[in-house]
Amino acid sequence: MVWLWLTLLFAADLHGLRILDLDVPSAVEWGNPVWLNCSFDLESEDLYSVKWYKNSVEFYRYLPKEEPKAHKYELPGVYVDLKNSGENHVSLTHTDLDSEGIYRCEISAEAPSFQTERAERELNIYVLPDKNPVMKGIHDGYGPGDVVDVTCIAAPSEPAARLKWYIDDKEVQKSYQKIIPPLKKGSLFLSRLALNFVVKPTLRWHSPTRIRCTSMIIQEYSRSVEEVFLKGVKSINLYPAKGEIHISGLKSTYEFGDKIDVNCSSSTFSSPPVLRWYVNGEEIMSDQLLFYPIADYEDGYKTAVLGLRFTVKESHFRNEQMRLNCTATFSMIIDRRDVETVIGLSQQSSGLQLSEKKKKGISGSSGLHKHPWEFLILLLMVLWHSF
Repeated sequence: MVWLWLTLLFAADLHGLRILDLDVPSAVEWGNPVWLNCSFDLESEDLYSVKWYKNSVEFYRYLPKEEPKAHKYELPGVYVDLKNSGENHVSLTHTDLDSEGIYRCEISAEAPSFQTERAERELNIYVLPDKNPVMKGIHDGYGPGDVVDVTCIAAPSEPAARLKWYIDDKEVQKSYQKIIPPLKKGSLFLSRLALNFVVKPTLRWHSPTRIRCTSMIIQEYSRSVEEVFLKGVKSINLYPAKGEIHISGLKSTYEFGDKIDVNCSSSTFSSPPVLRWYVNGEEIMSDQLLFYPIADYEDGYKTAVLGLRFTVKESHFRNEQMRLNCTATFSMIIDRRDVETVIGLSQQSSGLQLSEKKKKGISGSSGLHKHPWEFLILLLMVLWHSF
């Protein structure tokens, strides 16, 4: 009887209330307003309530059969504009660092089903630096044997800026850099990255050397899609991903001994996400994964694909169900700033080389100095023509 009840319950869920889309911005600049939207399909159900939570604490409730229909509850960082909020959406007048968190939309149907569907997404707040990074310790000129010891310092931000060093537009290898932990300035972070190496002679004799430090504010956010199977009956529990990732290759049901052979794919992005597979909430990190190369397209966009292969066992069903989840973590550059300087080099050096090995070959002195008699002949010729 228990098995029959569970079967009927999950089968009913396939044709009842469902969430179509949850729109919560992944990154918002400090102070800006926010529009939260939760779209759902009632089908044959009657709506009982719409509730919104931040970090599992309720801050907004909509009850269509009550007056007033909308209610808000005070919560740090959540500034609800009740006039402009309704059944499908919540308006926040502004944001601060306390606004960060996991926002969840929860839809409940009236009796007799009492069905409840929920979806959640993370909202991050960022504070951009108010000025460009600066270099400390730079000198006007360097010669062979001199030590370049420079520190790049970014203006305070949230999250902490990621710094990179470049010499003549080539990123400097990590062995010549020293990471300094971010310094906390109130609720913000000040990033620092040191550059340290010895100047070596090179064979380039014409152009000076450009040193650049780049500061980037990178926001990471995740999207998930989940499939739930109940011993012979499939139930879908979809955390809306707005088409950014999807699972392909699934069968409608799985029994013990069946082979699961599925792929998780991202949509096209300029920077592909990092994909991860989870079974019953546990990340898969084994030979059950199949790694595909990143697919590059002519327009510069890329697609990531991660396969999952395993045989279904009784242990895969927990509480009568098996959950397959794919998560994609995206990185988004929301601010980039540069500081650059051109190094004036001494006569003994024509450039900077990041190498611990001594360079053999031409030295920094002229060949005329090695043969004084050639210089004397040249001088006599100049004097002869002057007369």
